[in-house]
Formats: sequence, structure tokens, C-alpha cells
Amino acid sequence: MSTRKDLQTFFSLPLDFSMLELEPETGADPVRYFCTPENAEIIGWGSSGTHFVLLPGDEAVYCVEPELAGEGTFVLPVGADFREFLSHVLFCKCTSPLAQIFMTDEARFRRLLANNAANTWPGCEEDFKRRDDSLAAVAETFGIQPRDPFRRVKALQAIFDPSVLVFSDEYYDTLGLEHPSRPEDRDIITGRDVAATTIFYTDHQEDAP
Repeated sequence: MSTRKDLQTFFSLPLDFSMLELEPETGADPVRYFCTPENAEIIGWGSSGTHFVLLPGDEAVYCVEPELAGEGTFVLPVGADFREFLSHVLFCKCTSPLAQIFMTDEARFRRLLANNAANTWPGCEEDFKRRDDSLAAVAETFGIQPRDPFRRVKALQAIFDPSVLVFSDEYYDTLGLEHPSRPEDRDIITGRDVAATTIFYTDHQEDAP
């Protein structure tokens, strides 16, 4: 099964998506952050603006982290495909620890998991039951087991080529970066910016006798 077919199956299940921190995209006017790639398809929402996306022609699942990340780490892979991503969620119990792997070492990641496991609140037993029932349903439906994500995700992120990401003008404006030339703005023969090429030829035509 492909990532996109698995995704349809996942969101058709009677799960507590909020406890998994992977809620479906809804609304006619969906939220987009400055660091959400323009070519991304949002597949689910975590906490504090964290969201998960697919890129065109790619089976991998990517995490977009607007609050904790910076240039070069806003968008990073967290699973080679949707099933691997889900196996990581099974291990972490929700998406939050998975989203923070990029900024942690292994010891800190283990502490994060331990702190999450120790976190309780009034009525949490029912919440945990819904979460655990949801995780069990995911494991059974997709025939997967919990998989420790730390080294695998670190490896995926180490080889990720960010040139596949297409960002909006807002991204570069927010970070104070110069916007790289878009492919359509380049002359297909010279490879120069179209505007620069036009100025070059105009100047030389004016100088001609």
C-alpha cells in the first residue's frame, strides 16, 4: 500500500486523533505557517502548530515545526513512508517526541519519553485508555509494531536534501533571507535571471551605434 492509501485508511478508523497528536486537516480555509512548503500536502496536526506533510511524488512523511525549529530544520523527514511513521508514533505514544528528535540527543529523547509517561492529571486514566486503544487499532490495522525512531529518524534527516522544498515569499521575508530565483525566472538558454538578462541586452542595444 502507498502512503496516500494508508493515510486514507488511517483517518477512516475510529481513533482518538487528539490523544495521538495527529488530527486531520479540516476547514475550507486551512492554516498555513510561513515555513509550510508551498508544494506540501498537510496530512495531520500535532500540538503548538506542529504539522505533518507529504511532498509531491514522495512517500516520506515530513514534520513541519514552526516554533522550535530554525532555518534548515523547519521541515524534516520523520518516516520513510506512512507505515514507518506510524510505527514511530506507536513507540512514542504520540507525535510530540517524534517531532523533537531533530533538536535532541539520545539521552534527552529518552528523558522526554520518560517524562511523558510519568505525566498525569485528573481523569487521565480514561484519556490513556482511549490513546492505548487507538494505538492498538493502528498496530492491528497496518500490521506494524512500535519501532524506536531515534536513530532511524536521525539517519533520514542527515541525508535529507532540502532543495526539494518550495517556500513562499513570506518564508524568506520572515527570516530576512534573500529569495532565491525561481526556475521560471531564469532564462532557459543563459541560466541567468530573466530580469538581469533583459537589462543586459537593453543596455547593450542602447550602446550600439
